[in-house]
Amino acid sequence: MPAHRCTTTKARLAKVYRSAARQIAEGGDLMEGLAGAANSLTTLLDALHRLAHAVGLDSAAPWRRLNSWAAFTDRRAAVIALHALADELGPVRLPPGYLTVNPARHDPIDFAHILALTTSGGKDSVVMEDVVCTRAAGQKALHKVVAIHNDLGTTGPQFSNLPVEWSGTTELARRQSARYGIRFEVTRRTGGGLFDQLLNQRKKFPSSAARWCTSDQKTNEGMKRVRHHARTARQQGVDHVIVYYLVGIRAEESSGRARKSEFVIDRAQSTRTRTVIRWHPLLDWSERRVWQHIRDRDLEYHPAYDAGMERLSCRLCVLATRADLVCAARLSPELTADYASAEQQLGHRFKKDLSIREIQDEAQRLGPITGVVPGAAIERHLSADTAPGPQPTGCSA
Repeated sequence: MPAHRCTTTKARLAKVYRSAARQIAEGGDLMEGLAGAANSLTTLLDALHRLAHAVGLDSAAPWRRLNSWAAFTDRRAAVIALHALADELGPVRLPPGYLTVNPARHDPIDFAHILALTTSGGKDSVVMEDVVCTRAAGQKALHKVVAIHNDLGTTGPQFSNLPVEWSGTTELARRQSARYGIRFEVTRRTGGGLFDQLLNQRKKFPSSAARWCTSDQKTNEGMKRVRHHARTARQQGVDHVIVYYLVGIRAEESSGRARKSEFVIDRAQSTRTRTVIRWHPLLDWSERRVWQHIRDRDLEYHPAYDAGMERLSCRLCVLATRADLVCAARLSPELTADYASAEQQLGHRFKKDLSIREIQDEAQRLGPITGVVPGAAIERHLSADTAPGPQPTGCSA
């Protein structure tokens, strides 16, 4: 094989190898990962041979079958050249964690050193916590679980100083975690809560395209705790720390979430001494199944659901449906007034097609919500004639 051809092929092989290895390490099937990454017989065979060796695949059957196909198609010369080149090439350096951690092939409860469970206090969070903690208790691994709740702050003393989240959410999340005897931690953004960031730093409301409310207020703070616990584990003698970061999202909530995988290695948070894996335990759950689990397990949930809310995120979430926003405004008129003042002060609409003032007007026309019946949410979602409707796309459930 000419020298220039060999150099070019080496670069292509390295690229294909890295791409295929990542797919496989993140839970993909060996053959699917290779077929999706390789664009020629030569690169496919080489990547298959090297990856099979890297993951400890004893059987030679997969590439033997491909060799037979190559012979049948008169490409035996390519196969010979391939093996000569594979022997010449050195190992390809992969990002930290790849091939040593494969979420699809390892039991997460057993494999993890830390299970960082994010909890908003909402229905999906409490179910995820119950499912994971029940499983961890059965495997005597509850000591690995830490529940992390992100406090979003208040509207501040210049307004009504009301919590952005639903009142009592932090206390509820604490009680939910206490049921299993796991550690519970509350994080707060050191640079200010959501409303302070809105008024004094971002100076505009978040949106589906710019979800800084989630990244700055929740994920960044949660990852600080992940790094802290990983450092602690290292100090206790763990050479490479495996952290699962659990989020209770469900595929039916939005098209974006439907495209996510149950396990995803977080490359940005992984280093040579830790691998962070995002785990979505409820990804394939329906909303009805969530409420069924709440009823069957007698799990405590926030009374805002009984009052008519479908999601439990910020009380006035820019990603919520109009119906939820109006419901929240009827339940929290003072907070709605704070948001209306902020909207006017910023000169920026709450949503592109909907202002807080419109929500406030509709809420005032309908009047306050009274006579909330405990258990109404369960009845509403589990009644026989309940038909699935469009799902809102808020931050937390």
